[in-house]
Amino acid sequence: MDFLVFPDHPVTDRLAACLPRTRATRTVPHLSGRPWIVGHWRREELVTARVGPRCAVLLGTTSATTDALTRLLRHLRDLDDLTGLRHELPGSFFLLACTGGEIRARGSLSAVRRLHRTDLGGRTVLGNRPQDLAALARAAADAGLSCAPRTGALDEEALATRLLAPGAPLPLALRTPWHAVHAVPPGHCAAHDPAGQYREVRWWHPPQPEVPLPDAAEAVREVLGAAVHARTRRATLSADLSGGLDSTSVCFLAARDTTELVTTAWEGRDPADDDPLWSAHSAYRLSRVRHGGRHLALPYTDAPTWYTPPAEPDHTDPAGPLVAVREAARLVHQARLVAKFGSRMHLAGVGGDELFALRPMALNSLARGDLRAAARLARRARRLAPWTLPVTVRILLGGRSYPRWLAAGADRIVPGARRRPGPADWEELPAMPPWAHPDALATVRRLLREAAATAPAPLDPLRAQHELAAAAVRAGERVRGIDALTSVHGVAYEAPFLDDAVIEAALAVRLADRVPGGGGKPVLAAAMRGTVPGPVLGRGGRRAHSAELHAGLRRNRRALAALCEDSRLAALGLIRPDVLRPVLTSLQPDTGALRPLDPTLAAEFWLRALPAHPAHDAVPAPAARASAPAGEGD
Repeated sequence: MDFLVFPDHPVTDRLAACLPRTRATRTVPHLSGRPWIVGHWRREELVTARVGPRCAVLLGTTSATTDALTRLLRHLRDLDDLTGLRHELPGSFFLLACTGGEIRARGSLSAVRRLHRTDLGGRTVLGNRPQDLAALARAAADAGLSCAPRTGALDEEALATRLLAPGAPLPLALRTPWHAVHAVPPGHCAAHDPAGQYREVRWWHPPQPEVPLPDAAEAVREVLGAAVHARTRRATLSADLSGGLDSTSVCFLAARDTTELVTTAWEGRDPADDDPLWSAHSAYRLSRVRHGGRHLALPYTDAPTWYTPPAEPDHTDPAGPLVAVREAARLVHQARLVAKFGSRMHLAGVGGDELFALRPMALNSLARGDLRAAARLARRARRLAPWTLPVTVRILLGGRSYPRWLAAGADRIVPGARRRPGPADWEELPAMPPWAHPDALATVRRLLREAAATAPAPLDPLRAQHELAAAAVRAGERVRGIDALTSVHGVAYEAPFLDDAVIEAALAVRLADRVPGGGGKPVLAAAMRGTVPGPVLGRGGRRAHSAELHAGLRRNRRALAALCEDSRLAALGLIRPDVLRPVLTSLQPDTGALRPLDPTLAAEFWLRALPAHPAHDAVPAPAARASAPAGEGD
């Protein structure tokens, strides 16, 4: 699915004329007849309703019907009432509405459905894919329409922030790899007034964490069940069944409907990995309740290894460096396999860890109101997490304002791998890789200080709420990128845990109830009791897949090391290949040292797949820098 959203303005006709058109191009017009939404989507991905001058459009996955959307539209007093619709419409979708020349558009709370914007011809155009806005900007400039200099060209500074591991803090994460193309912030909608002027309006704030465990479990059960049900209106569906509570919950909820369910599980290389045993147990129990389908155990001997370089350009995400870069080839392999069994949508448990696993910030925020209760829960949590006493004290008492944390982060970001986040960080403080060029490091530090100087507001004043919501956003970016890979092969990739209603239900849980007493995920386990087999509910942490990581690096060592010979990142002055090469060619017993590798490989693969646009600041070929003085860029 891809689309662009235009204001009802005369310049729209000229902008729309710049778009390449095919027989598959679809258009939803304004009442004036001008193009409003232009793009490509499957018939089942679009729900529209009109009531007089009002129009509402859902693009994505939802169980809503035209009749239901029409009934809701009739009760709207104005577009501000759109906020309440999210409680009536399960699923993951973009919501666009217009009335009287006013337009509102918003995506999901996570980045699964994210809007982007750019200014062209004096007006703001929206789109769900930043690369489409960049391409339109280049075409508009060629057509003589006004736009800011270099709009749609490669943004090297933004690309420098993509080297951060595990990822850039939220303000920097809103920059795309193209100049003047930005993401709409989470919880905000894009609005055009009748005169065509653009603004961003915050429509969502996290709920207060006040719901006790029994009520919270009931709410999670209801909204997660509705999220899965919104995706089971198809003959065949596939889903991960890894053996963990998250994916197992999704599978057993899907099995309640009449869809044919095909479940998949990877067989691990590590003999001590018990995931296959849990997966097989759940598959057996699932076979007794589902209406049809099968379980596919995927042997590692038949699949690409981790870190397999992209075989085709469509094995990368055109929107930007792929978060799931190490697993990209395996995800494509899985999509092709389930497609042979008739699946057109694959469900994953991504988001379960982010929403329901132990997060230290819950203790930090709880201590603001009840230090004694927080200290008591911290003692219990220390049995599950490797916290020393000083770390525990900092978890309970540490912290600074969000802008001050960002500013301080500029000094704390250093080359190398950080093993653990700081105990009172708003988000996990990332690190630049050891092979980052000093200029790239200086750029990232400057961008962080500039972001802090604008005094950005966190997603919520409570650290626990901000950190959980930000984690959901990062998980959504992962799912969106994987979907870009698998959709090319006819299989949408979706994560019900990241629907708005599920995120809100997780954020509403009382802080004290988020700290597990005996391991696992107490809220999710309580919600799934009676649905998921009992032994899975109490399962603790799972093994890290270090065997897959080392096997992938060994198998692909030569191909990965060859990237250093003509690195696109090095050509842009962002990395030092002489420092990266030994990491790729030598054994690394500490997997933490490999943590910064993924963002670098993702950015390198993305640049190599990027189409060249010579007239608009194409990525320089490495040969273009061959005449530089020796040592430049080292």
